[in-house]
Amino acid sequence: MRTAVVFLFVRLAAAQSLPVPFEQDGHWGYKLGRKVVIEPRFVMAERFSHEGIAAVVDEQGWAYIGRSGQLVIRPLAVDNGPDYFQEGLARFTADGKTGFFDRRGKVTIPARYAFAEPFSQGRAAVCEGCREVAEGEHRVLQGGRWGFIDRAGTLVIPVHFEEAGRFERGTARVKLGGGWKYIDRKGVLVRGAPVRLKSPH
Repeated sequence: MRTAVVFLFVRLAAAQSLPVPFEQDGHWGYKLGRKVVIEPRFVMAERFSHEGIAAVVDEQGWAYIGRSGQLVIRPLAVDNGPDYFQEGLARFTADGKTGFFDRRGKVTIPARYAFAEPFSQGRAAVCEGCREVAEGEHRVLQGGRWGFIDRAGTLVIPVHFEEAGRFERGTARVKLGGGWKYIDRKGVLVRGAPVRLKSPH
């Protein structure tokens, strides 16, 4: 019990030392108490995380900044916001490639794939050679081959699928030879579609 109280006190103390966003003349900056520590220059600004980074929007789009306002990393934009953290990692793009970073903004997997799906059950589907094309109001991926990496960035399932979904309950749906199949976390084909029980709620 004492350990939990101490931990909560530390978290609260850390939160109080983080700058908070404020608006001035249509732009957002950050204050620490009454002191302006980051001048208002952003279109949007979110609160700092406990890890010390905050999501903002500038003239180039979404970005994460540090406590002094320095650019940390530019995340992949998803659903009009920065990419969601899945299993502690989010995606970013650099030179047209996709990689991953952690909650502190540190790159953990360099941008080296044409595209990558979020992590699920310790695996992320990655594509080599695919490209985004416009399809009405949306953009879809075409071409290329898919495989899977682990959280260390190691390619654990080779890139040879035509399409690939996320892992759920130990299996992922992949397209191979024009047909859909299921594989386990080692990339071994699983006979038949797995039974996925629906929640009663």
